[in-house]
Amino acid sequence: MWIKICGCMRPEDAAAAAAAGASAVSFILVPGRRRTLTLDEALRVRQAIPSSLVAVAVVAPQPPTAAARLAAALELDALQLHGSWTEEAAGLVRRRVRVLRTWDLEAPPPTEADWLLADLGAGGTGQSWDWRRVRGVGRDVPLILAGGLTPDNVALALDQAEPDGVDVSSGVESEGVKDPLKIRRFCEAAWGWAHERSAGGS
Repeated sequence: MWIKICGCMRPEDAAAAAAAGASAVSFILVPGRRRTLTLDEALRVRQAIPSSLVAVAVVAPQPPTAAARLAAALELDALQLHGSWTEEAAGLVRRRVRVLRTWDLEAPPPTEADWLLADLGAGGTGQSWDWRRVRGVGRDVPLILAGGLTPDNVALALDQAEPDGVDVSSGVESEGVKDPLKIRRFCEAAWGWAHERSAGGS
């Protein structure tokens, strides 16, 4: 079970994700988004992400060389490509760093990706949807489920979609700030589902 805590804005958010057993931490570098960080803020969050976790930045369309330089400067493990990236541009970025891309379910899945993020539209809405739509969908790369997930519904969402992982942001916040207790509860619920599924299949 791969668990990403998205939209981390403070070093303590990354630390809470690591302590809870998350697999990845991401921060946002997309202009105009509420959780967008400056490069200095992003660096402080990046420094708090242990090497055992996947460090991800969410980035807007830009020249692939610029995206690659950003990934190198922040020593990132992956970039989450937000917005209308072309397959060609995504492929050029992917030559330098792993890539996570949102899959708009009304369109074919992107091919230039190391992970697919199943969410509404361009993603990042925080709204739940019919997670059963992706159950059993064939794919060549891991499928990560997002959209309206919380500690209370993540097990249901996993039952309905059977993805390879989950991604959460607002669902583990209190008054717009990452809540360590909610992060821990979310991770416990997701790992608990995975362990039950594994035990049932053995």
